[in-house]
Amino acid sequence: AVVSTQSTGGSHFPAFCLLDSASPKLFTTTGSFPQEIVLHFKGHVLNLLSLNITSSYIKTISLYRSVKDKPNSWEPMKTYMFEEDYSQLQRNFLDLQAVTATYLKIVISSGFSNFVAIYDLDIKSKTVTSSL
Repeated sequence: AVVSTQSTGGSHFPAFCLLDSASPKLFTTTGSFPQEIVLHFKGHVLNLLSLNITSSYIKTISLYRSVKDKPNSWEPMKTYMFEEDYSQLQRNFLDLQAVTATYLKIVISSGFSNFVAIYDLDIKSKTVTSSL
């Protein structure tokens, strides 16, 4: 997967750092909502099984998928409300129920703070087809 788009983010910790093993895994926002990250599965249709997110201060996050070769239409998947206790990182396991996608859009629509961060994204998936 690659980060195809991000709405905004801190210049020192952009969203592609979440997927780059050579970079520190951290994406920070600029303080306004919504924030979007679009992941592209580069020529593959995947069955998305689960998404583990390690974050801080995220309140509401929504997932959308596209099965097109270009991300010009989106189907809503689910909206999640995260809990915050301010003493530790948020660790959330999201069961995606093997939904197919060529793109995944992650939209952070609200936070417990003006600034939120994602420290890790771990997507479990299986390839359905390649070379769209």
